[in-house]
Amino acid sequence: MNKLKDIIKKMEGNVLGIGLDETLTYLIEKNEKIVECNLLNSCVKGKFKKSLFKKTIKIKKIRKIFKKKKVNYIICNYDEIKPYLNTFVKDSVYINKNKLYFYGDIDVELLKTRYNRYNTKINILNNDIIEIDNTLAKNNFFKDNYYRFVDFKNYLVELIGDILMN
Repeated sequence: MNKLKDIIKKMEGNVLGIGLDETLTYLIEKNEKIVECNLLNSCVKGKFKKSLFKKTIKIKKIRKIFKKKKVNYIICNYDEIKPYLNTFVKDSVYINKNKLYFYGDIDVELLKTRYNRYNTKINILNNDIIEIDNTLAKNNFFKDNYYRFVDFKNYLVELIGDILMN
């Protein structure tokens, strides 16, 4: 967690936080280089007079609200984002300009396979922090739909296998 705090202190620009706890939001608010911070799945209010945080947004509406390559950094709690991982991977590549950080109990192999499709660089900083560099990542409508179909097919095969084994 100390590594993540050091990363937050070095950030600048626009930040999107998903499932952050109060200590991390306090560090973001304290950092003067961060221009704007949006939080998802959180009800944290700003403590200072001029609050840095905007209103909270639903995860499913990320792509509608943020434009292409608008957000500099994204910080995600993996446990919060896990149910939405199918759509979040393509949306995060679409809106993120620089780097994406996952922290918590992470399935590293799943994230590697999903993000390597988009020509990203993945660094494992600790056992519980992963950095994904999206500077060279590109989206394509047909590519996104093809991989969504492939992921659904893999999920369906696993589900049928689990039913047959029981």
